[in-house]
Amino acid sequence: MLQKRLVYITLFTIFFIAVGAVSVIAENQNPESCVNCHEGAARDWERGSKSEFMLCVDCHGEAHTGPGDAHLVEVPTPKDCAVCHPQEVERFEEGKHAFAWEAMLAVPTFQDMPKAATDKGCVLCHQIGYEWDDGSRGRCDSCHSRHVFSAEEAREPESCGHCHTGDHPQYEMWQSSKHGMIYAIEQDPERAPTCVTCHMPEGDHFVMTAWGFLGVRGEEPYAEWEADREKILYALNEMGPARAPEVMRETMGEWEELRAEMIDICSQCHATSYAQRDLEKSDALLREADRVNAQIVDLTNQFYEEGLIDERTRFNTFRDATANRFATYMGAFHNSPLYAWDKGFLALTSDMVYLRDDLIQEKKLDIFGGKIKQSLFLGGTALVIAVAGLLAFTVVTVKRKKKEEGSSNEKEKHDDN
Repeated sequence: MLQKRLVYITLFTIFFIAVGAVSVIAENQNPESCVNCHEGAARDWERGSKSEFMLCVDCHGEAHTGPGDAHLVEVPTPKDCAVCHPQEVERFEEGKHAFAWEAMLAVPTFQDMPKAATDKGCVLCHQIGYEWDDGSRGRCDSCHSRHVFSAEEAREPESCGHCHTGDHPQYEMWQSSKHGMIYAIEQDPERAPTCVTCHMPEGDHFVMTAWGFLGVRGEEPYAEWEADREKILYALNEMGPARAPEVMRETMGEWEELRAEMIDICSQCHATSYAQRDLEKSDALLREADRVNAQIVDLTNQFYEEGLIDERTRFNTFRDATANRFATYMGAFHNSPLYAWDKGFLALTSDMVYLRDDLIQEKKLDIFGGKIKQSLFLGGTALVIAVAGLLAFTVVTVKRKKKEEGSSNEKEKHDDN
């Protein structure tokens, strides 16, 4: 009888534990339970369309049940997003943003800067290409901010402006263009194009352009331009950007394909011939910027080789000139006079003039210093010769006087005899 009671008690205990476990799991799968600790995230989640057919555990797993096991929460990667968005993830991983993390690590100065600076500066934007342990690349929430994950929000220019400012200010270029001005007034993408109109047509996550981030291409059909490009690529390699992947088109075929795609996009609003001519004008300004930048590279290297500047100054000069070159051609393609001219070509040519004048000044000082040294040397030599001559004259004079005195004494002795 006692054994039966023990069996019944055991079975009832297991039953109640199982029921309790199911209740806990069910409660944890209920987004309302997440609100207790994650009020802001849960509120954003409710605002998004995904709350209509997904639960928190679909992305974060079931292991995390409370404050004591936060380390067990699963962080979704692009592989998780690809379950519902395979085409978007595939195109993203083929495009330039997927290599942003790798590009950041390729720049030598990133390793030299304090982690506190890179965490709040570089990482916040370059994490769009973060490399996950499962082999996937990207942070979808860089544009589709969590936990709303809104496509509408990601299409707004301000979403791009979060990163495309500062030392690559494409958002600011667009803002100061006629396109950006009209959009600011009317807020109508049918009236004026936004970032995604030109760079993500029909939601394509590839986001590649003909000239790429560096404004160079692997094959250059113009010999003179290629000579300047070699100097520019030399500087870009020294600084690091050219070491990153997918920063330029390797063949003219790739370049021409992406140029044709951009002309098609522009032709939705403009005549094809106008679009082609306008892009060619920007090509021409890039050519002029390269000519000036190549001279800056030559002058800077001459300063360095002659010991007039150190390695850090040389690097900073390359960097400043590169930033002004970027502003020139990117400003041109975004039709921003502010960047194509004031912050671009004018600043770039000023860099070159200042460098040239500094070098001339240093040369003048070298020549002037050389003349002083030469004068001092010649003067010193003349002085030595004069002193030596005076000494020789003195010695000869003294000897002559002694000889004359000796002769006089001999004569006096002869007369006395």
